[in-house]
Amino acid sequence: MKMNQKGKGNDYFETPDYLYNQLNSIFNFTCDVACNSVNSKARFSITEKENSISPECGWGAHRCFCNPPFSKKADFIKKAHDEVLFRDCSVCVMILPLNCMDTKAWHDYIEGKFHYEILRGRVSFIDPETREPKSGNNSGTVIVYFKKRIKVR
Repeated sequence: MKMNQKGKGNDYFETPDYLYNQLNSIFNFTCDVACNSVNSKARFSITEKENSISPECGWGAHRCFCNPPFSKKADFIKKAHDEVLFRDCSVCVMILPLNCMDTKAWHDYIEGKFHYEILRGRVSFIDPETREPKSGNNSGTVIVYFKKRIKVR
């Protein structure tokens, strides 16, 4: 979630436009599921206030973009898994720190189930206070492509 709040550490750093635009040119996102009303990247959004990870909140038949708050990575990973496999969401592209690949959530909900891409180099995410790229990212970045498998008849 990319809100402008002090004291939240890495939770509110935003995706740089160049990275979002590359992904959007492929997936044509219709919904940002981790944002606020000011910084949504897509046409529709499910904001922090609307709590997109609650069981009552469905992501619908959208093509979702997600840069989850650092402190809620596991919750968003599980939610994306469930929305794509068991509900109507057609795809969710999620940006995660590389160091989450050794977590329980990664192994339970991503590994062996969905494709992912490890980016070369370090992404400088946008500081919500300065609105400038913040260098010094101490982890690489992985993009996870949550999508249903194509079925052959």
